[in-house]
Amino acid sequence: MSPAAPRFPTDTEIIDVFLERGIDTVCTVEDSAMATMDQYLCDLEAKGKVTRWVLPSERSIPAVATGRWLATGKLTLMSMQNTGLTNAMDYLRTLMTVHRIPGIVISGWRGHDPVLDHSEPHILIGDVTDADARNTFEASCIFGHRDGADLLNETKAAIDSVLRGDLAILRVSPSGFAKTCTLQPLKDSAIPYSDPEGYAARARKKGKSFREVQKEPLMTRDQALLHLHDLMKPLDPFYIVGNGFNPRAMQALRITERTFENSGAMGSSLGIAWGAAKSNPDQVFVAIDGDQNAIMNEMDKVIAHDYPENLFWFILNNGTGESVAPTPSLPLSPWHYDLAHVINTTNGLPDSFDYPRLDDSGLKFDPQEAKTLAAKIGNLPAQAHLARRLLSRDNNKVR
Repeated sequence: MSPAAPRFPTDTEIIDVFLERGIDTVCTVEDSAMATMDQYLCDLEAKGKVTRWVLPSERSIPAVATGRWLATGKLTLMSMQNTGLTNAMDYLRTLMTVHRIPGIVISGWRGHDPVLDHSEPHILIGDVTDADARNTFEASCIFGHRDGADLLNETKAAIDSVLRGDLAILRVSPSGFAKTCTLQPLKDSAIPYSDPEGYAARARKKGKSFREVQKEPLMTRDQALLHLHDLMKPLDPFYIVGNGFNPRAMQALRITERTFENSGAMGSSLGIAWGAAKSNPDQVFVAIDGDQNAIMNEMDKVIAHDYPENLFWFILNNGTGESVAPTPSLPLSPWHYDLAHVINTTNGLPDSFDYPRLDDSGLKFDPQEAKTLAAKIGNLPAQAHLARRLLSRDNNKVR
């Protein structure tokens, strides 16, 4: 008797494994190979069983997942296209890997079956998906086979890995599961639109007009950080400070222990703060960017229509990428003034910035316990893990 053909798991079974293990929030850029999985997520979202956040591209997904982890300690399923894993590699490396933040990616992996995988770009990218994964994740944290073999067990093993604190990836071949969830047409009434009047109301509340900003005297970076803290202090904020000189100054000035200073991942601060604010609405989060970080981020597309009340964005604008070179940046766009509080700042003389790179010298490193953690896992991972502890200290603020 010939052996029975292997039984492939269904799309719903794969998603249910994540839900059973407590991973019920998804950041996604849809992949056509996983369309029925996404349909199932949409169906569950309509029943209030999952949270599903659609983002502009895969690049912002690790930032939002990091923010949710900081705010709640919970994991987010980071769902990406086969062609989009490359978009996310920067933040997966310079944010999540550098700071040892746990997380799980589910990515399409195309090119095994010429019938199912008939898109030349996807086949080409599928050929390098394995190399991209191995250049980004530890070998023991990479799961899934290109032919889709044993996908259910690979899914369980990937979840076990991330629950141990790893950053893991599950590659999903279209050949590896049965598509049982029927795709539904989107009703016209369900199409989201951004209301210009709503946008204008948010701009009046969150932003500061270009003319107002230009009338204000220039501040130094240190003055601007102290000034914005004076403005926000009554709201007991938690700060996400984007990379370059700003986080180094924030740490050196010892303004507050309630910070996460990000050493890398240019443009990720707003995504981190948005993910945190959406996940913990009782806590105010403040993203602080320089102008180049602000220009590199893509989450302004999101907050143009989904701007949490407990999220604030400040941009320190000196017109240069001063930590890189004293050459002119692209100017801030009009919507930056609508969506953020811009503070124009001075430039220092070249090579005059005195604050060291991020280390274990900020306020949150004062306790011996924090010093011990930094010595054990490194200064940059300690930045994130101490921030998580600070946010979890008041259980009433963590949901």
